[in-house]
Amino acid sequence: MCNNCLALKKCLSLLGFLILSSSLSAQNIELIKILKEKVSIATGREKFDALNDLAWEYRASYPDSTIYYAQQAFSLGKQLQLTTNLSEPLNFIGVAYDTKGDKIKSYEFYDKALKLGKQYNDSLQVAFSNNNLGRLFFEQGMLPRAYDYFITAQLIFENINNPSGLAYTYQSLARLYKSQGDKNKAENNYLKANKIRVQLANPPDITSAFIQSGRFYQEENQQDMAQYYFRLADSIANSIHDEINLAEVKTLIAKSFLLENKIADAQRIGADGLKVILKKNNIRMQPQAFLIMGEIEFAANNIAAAKKHFIEALYISSKINDLNSKMDSHYNLWKLSEKENNRTAELENMNQYLLLKDSINDLDLARQVERFQFEMQIGKKEQQYELLKLTQARTDANLQQQKLQNLILVIVTSFVTLLVVVQWLNIKKRRAINEKLEAQNKFIENQRREIVAQNETLSGRNQQLSDLDHEKDTLMQIVAHDLRSPLNRIKGLSDLMQLEGNLPENQKNYVGMIAHATQSGLDLITDLLDVHMLESSVVPNYTSFDISAFMLEKLHDFTPAADAKNIHLHISRVENEIVSLDEDYLHRILDNLVTNAIKFSNPHSSVQLGATRSNGSLVIEVKDQGQGFSESDKNQLFQKFKKLSARPTAGESSNGLGLAIVKTLVDRLNGSIELVSAPGKGSQFIIHMPIQGKVHG
Repeated sequence: MCNNCLALKKCLSLLGFLILSSSLSAQNIELIKILKEKVSIATGREKFDALNDLAWEYRASYPDSTIYYAQQAFSLGKQLQLTTNLSEPLNFIGVAYDTKGDKIKSYEFYDKALKLGKQYNDSLQVAFSNNNLGRLFFEQGMLPRAYDYFITAQLIFENINNPSGLAYTYQSLARLYKSQGDKNKAENNYLKANKIRVQLANPPDITSAFIQSGRFYQEENQQDMAQYYFRLADSIANSIHDEINLAEVKTLIAKSFLLENKIADAQRIGADGLKVILKKNNIRMQPQAFLIMGEIEFAANNIAAAKKHFIEALYISSKINDLNSKMDSHYNLWKLSEKENNRTAELENMNQYLLLKDSINDLDLARQVERFQFEMQIGKKEQQYELLKLTQARTDANLQQQKLQNLILVIVTSFVTLLVVVQWLNIKKRRAINEKLEAQNKFIENQRREIVAQNETLSGRNQQLSDLDHEKDTLMQIVAHDLRSPLNRIKGLSDLMQLEGNLPENQKNYVGMIAHATQSGLDLITDLLDVHMLESSVVPNYTSFDISAFMLEKLHDFTPAADAKNIHLHISRVENEIVSLDEDYLHRILDNLVTNAIKFSNPHSSVQLGATRSNGSLVIEVKDQGQGFSESDKNQLFQKFKKLSARPTAGESSNGLGLAIVKTLVDRLNGSIELVSAPGKGSQFIIHMPIQGKVHG
């Protein structure tokens, strides 16, 4: 586990006092009551702070109340002529408008808060304003601007040593990095935010931080880490009797158990979470909770229970217009109807799913338009601000001009002296420039000499590389002629000994082992020679031939090898199509792919071939039910001499060159190759090549 994770575990010891001292979730209501009493009797700075605290408590549920109290706080702060925290109520108003969905208003108040904070050198509020603006731009998809604001906020919070602000910024950066696929940076920022939250010992903030981390790991399919954070969140939510967060955590844990195929555990904890959500009548959480329980029951083959949950999810998501949950409900009902062999329901739910999917795509497009309009409006606001700055600058320039007019007599009297000084400075500057140019010329000359020397060195190294390449070609000739010939003789002798028979059983085994080892050596030499030949600039020889006859020939060639392992080799689909390709290249491509498919497949499985036309291209497929490829395998799939995690199922040899040869040949034919695979679920290689071949440049 990473150092941040270990440090976080140490910090969890701070939660002991937290669990003992935490109270019920109804504490906020009591706090609001106390703050209102304080506002009614307090004066001066104490009343300003109480109004801000009251505005903050209303931000999530009653944003209009936040705006009301924050405006009172701002008016009072101006009356008191405060220079610190005067931007805070403006930031709170921005948060309230963001909650209400008015992004432009939100931007205006965040921007006012930032300018006011800079005016009074209020670093804390400048940092919070930057973080708030970053979150606003992130939500609108304007990621570069969001990043600039987040980094500025982070630097300020670090300089003033404000851990709470740093935690907010780390969480903001984590969301941004996650959206860009930078998983390591996202994880690192989540962990740093968690550590700070634990140290500050605020139970709701800690619960929220742990849920965010758990969701991150669940989406990254790291279920152990997801379970770790969900259980921490579960423990803290239990300690403060936060039933809603507790129910959400339980449904997330159930989802993780489902992904790990722990169906019984998923059923138990998922049912607990759903029960609380229904008890509290939390409509927002119900669709996802029903969907998760439906998926769990479907995985457990409890079709009736699964169907009931999916129908409930569909009803509630339709009621609250939750399009994503509604789409997921139709998708699951489609798959359930498919299993029930209910063709009518299957088609109905499939059609509804596709319609909703298109609707969501249209909604995403509309959001992009809104994002563009938002950016235009922000640009307009910034132009207005720049215009105001320009007007102010002109006013300042007029004032300066008046001052200059008052000083004109002094300037005239001192002009001659100034001219002499300027002349002297110019002479001094020119002399310094000349000295600098002379030094630069010397430097350039030295650089030129070094470049000449380096060119001579590179020339010698190029000659060495040429000699090494010649030695390599010589070695390949030795392999081709001096090593393959004796191996062929050994193979021939072993074949003769097997044909003559009359050998004891143990000697037959030895002769068979000799033949197998010799054939492996010959195969390796052939692959090495193929790789050597393909590395040279050989132009493909395009000819026209019938692809269906070609595929039938391949099927005939490999049927004996497949029958030897009880593998069903067949053609799934092929078209009578005349193609113009290098037939020899295509032979080598299919020989390597089909050999691998048979070699790495278990007995009594199947290997299927296919060749079809699609959008002017020839599409060739080789699909097996073998061991599949891991993500690590895919990263080094087409590299030479790389042996992957899968192993031949009947002791065949594997030298790691076949797929490298396939990739080189496909590239030579201006084609592309794609792998669809997962560990234990077989592999499918899909090759796209132009039907009318063109010479690869």
